[in-house]
Amino acid sequence: MNRLLATSALTVAGLALAVQPSSAAEQLKLGIGGYFNAFIVAGSQDDGVGQPGNGRRNHKIAREGEIIFSGETTLDNGITFGVNVQLEAETCADQIDESYMYVEGKFGRFNLGSEDPATDAMFYGAPVVIAGIGLDTPDDVFTSLPNGAGTPVSIVNISGDSEKLTYFTPRFAGFQFGASYTPENCQEVGGTCAGSYSGFQADNNAGQQSEIVEIAANYVGSFGGVDVAVYGGYAGGDLEVPAVGAEDQDQWGFGAQFGFAGFTLGGSYKEDNLATSASNTDRVDYSIGLTYATGPWTFGGAYAHAEVEAGAGLGEDETDGYQIGLQYAVGPGITMTGGITYWDVEDNLNAPAAENQGTEFIIGTTISF
Repeated sequence: MNRLLATSALTVAGLALAVQPSSAAEQLKLGIGGYFNAFIVAGSQDDGVGQPGNGRRNHKIAREGEIIFSGETTLDNGITFGVNVQLEAETCADQIDESYMYVEGKFGRFNLGSEDPATDAMFYGAPVVIAGIGLDTPDDVFTSLPNGAGTPVSIVNISGDSEKLTYFTPRFAGFQFGASYTPENCQEVGGTCAGSYSGFQADNNAGQQSEIVEIAANYVGSFGGVDVAVYGGYAGGDLEVPAVGAEDQDQWGFGAQFGFAGFTLGGSYKEDNLATSASNTDRVDYSIGLTYATGPWTFGGAYAHAEVEAGAGLGEDETDGYQIGLQYAVGPGITMTGGITYWDVEDNLNAPAAENQGTEFIIGTTISF
């Protein structure tokens, strides 16, 4: 309840400024934007009997995109109202990725709806080497990663796209702060949220983390020709139903990027207790990357790591990813990209079905509009 009251106070303080009578210069009208990524991929992975690649193809055509409807209008009093709706460009369980409205002014910005938390929006870490793919928190993975660690994800984020209220302060002397509050950790699309459009969500779902608060801060500046961006974030949830071996989930992490003379160096680190109270069951993710841009070309390499402790004396499940790649800006919003990704997947029990080594050869194009 304290978290709810604190969040409500922020809402009242900011929105009270926005509801003062004032006519809009013009009614809000939506525009269309978005992106589309398409790739041709070839690869190899462990494919012996009982291994993850057994019975799988060694090539694939992949695509992913979104159509984004957005618009805003500024009233005579300087307050801006806006809306953002992100439609997946393919049929999937989550057909609308994110949808939210926002109010922005000298007091900062409030977002209300389905979107990632402030800890995600304010993140800085390793630069993307292969456009549209990535390595840390990758958009696409073509190799089977069947162990308990899976893909490296070093962004602090418990609530995902669940409905939430987010506040960002104005940026002052390079610093900005943000906070998100999520009552229920699920979107209004079914599952534990089924039927919630006609009422409040349940507060007794086993294993559910709710009342989530995610806070972040970053600094952006430049010193002697070196661009600097530093980030830190924390997320905490409340377990709805007490259970043996389970507890409130906590995550924390930090990241940074430095740019100079065409080079961008960045990295990030995150720890997660995975909402488990047993000893030696935490998760750690980290990554580092370096790119160099010259004219329309960008070259780079990155490394990412994920590990999950399997219990006292049982070791860890580990995933290591290595990537080299390039990008070529063909024209405004159009980038050709390609590269090689190598994955090394280890299981704490060395089970053949949970271990893998795979190499991906990727070439593709990303278009933003």
